[in-house]
Amino acid sequence: MKKIFTVTFLAIALTINFSPRIYSQDDCCGLGSIFSSLFQSGVFGGYGIQKFSAKGFNHYIDVYNENRSSTLTKKMDHFDQVTGFKVGANVFQILVNDILLGMKVSYQWMKSKNEATAMLNGGTARREYDLTLKTFGIGFSLAYYASKNFDIKIVDAFLTWNSADLVNRLIEPNVPVSEEKLTNPDNSIGFSAGTGITFYPLPPYLSFEGSVGYSFFSINEMEFNNGSRLIVDENTLDEMTDFIDAGGLFATIQLNVAIPLN
Repeated sequence: MKKIFTVTFLAIALTINFSPRIYSQDDCCGLGSIFSSLFQSGVFGGYGIQKFSAKGFNHYIDVYNENRSSTLTKKMDHFDQVTGFKVGANVFQILVNDILLGMKVSYQWMKSKNEATAMLNGGTARREYDLTLKTFGIGFSLAYYASKNFDIKIVDAFLTWNSADLVNRLIEPNVPVSEEKLTNPDNSIGFSAGTGITFYPLPPYLSFEGSVGYSFFSINEMEFNNGSRLIVDENTLDEMTDFIDAGGLFATIQLNVAIPLN
């Protein structure tokens, strides 16, 4: 992660003199004049949903349910999506011939929780799996400047670093809660691309943005605190290598706040 933030800092430093979307009346000619007279940065925050394929983890769940088919009152469901928050910064944005070019960084954390229940000692016992996906991204955007109130996003592309946390929690009657946490040993590199539309109720300072797209990523292995790895299922000692085998569609809606600096 230290390398990621170093790259981000250098990218911001290298682009700090670039300028965004509105031409100055004093700008008469040349890209140098545009870049020197215009500068805008900003921050954003929003909420979204991410689909994915968890071939390995869902196989583990299938075997878990099958081994307890006679005692479970509720089976554990599959994992195929997470929901949560996204924050970030629009480092810069430039308007060239009605095309908006920009660079941005983002961080998102999304969660999903499923549970299985069974009757135990006169009460209900519950097994919970709590999955969190975290993604740091560096990317660029390309959009068409339709009017001062609307941008049509052609592409929003990110290089991403992805990680996962899994909490395995057992809650039994009259017994302290048992909990263990797993993480993936190494961040996995992925890619995402999307499109959408941006509406400016207060141009250029405030805007609402909706995006849809596809994320390519995988999480191969999950590791316990003691260094051991999650196994394929309860009937084998082989280590799982396809915990999340593929990404999927995503959708987000966010609020952008611009910070003019020129």
